[in-house]
Amino acid sequence: MLLAVDIGNTSTVCGVFEEKGNITALFTFKTEIPVSSEEILIKLKNFLELYKIKLRDIKGLSIACVVPSALNYWVEMGKKWLAREVLVADHTTVDIPMDLLYPSEVGADRLINALAGWEKYKTSLIIVDFGTAITFDCISEKGVYLGGAIAPGLFISAEALFKKTAKLPKIDLSEIPLQTIGKDTISALKTGLLYGFTGLTDYLIDKLSKEMGSSPKVIATGGMAKFIVPLSKKIEKIDPYLTLEGLYYLWKQKKP
Repeated sequence: MLLAVDIGNTSTVCGVFEEKGNITALFTFKTEIPVSSEEILIKLKNFLELYKIKLRDIKGLSIACVVPSALNYWVEMGKKWLAREVLVADHTTVDIPMDLLYPSEVGADRLINALAGWEKYKTSLIIVDFGTAITFDCISEKGVYLGGAIAPGLFISAEALFKKTAKLPKIDLSEIPLQTIGKDTISALKTGLLYGFTGLTDYLIDKLSKEMGSSPKVIATGGMAKFIVPLSKKIEKIDPYLTLEGLYYLWKQKKP
């Protein structure tokens, strides 16, 4: 079995894959800087036990990480306690053509999304990842990663409002406003955040599509996608496990 780990700024998402690519376990926990590799091991063991998976069943570890201070602990844990092979995604290990000025600057999650998108769809794509940030990644009809755009995430913006304004309450974003004109503070906040970010998303997709000179397929992933996709006129579907699947594809390409 392969353990795929997507370490984001807010959450760490883990998936266990069988040899043929089926996900047999999926779990998420808050991203924190551990004090030792053993701390990660114990946390991981507890989650795996829920799925009746033993540590010795994990034969490989594939990691995408945007939190450098956490990465070394995960690699150490994998090599010392868990798997014989540990693969870390970056611009040197992800084999996709890139039309970029500085490939080393691109986050591992974006490269992995591009790899997974191309492997799954084999067409021009825009992948919108709704995480702590919102990333837009463009792949050409020939499978070349072209770059994209980065915007603040939905919850980052919401938290900024709550922290910088004394009277604005925290709100539940899972309920879509019934009308655009908010008649109270909570509905006005929901309108501004949900419809505002939908507008940002659809506008950028439109601009990116025109620059690509094609009609790319548009897919979404990431934990916050469920809030925006129902309102978007541009996004065709949610692919919730895209990043984890990209780590699986990377492993299949690179494993001995």
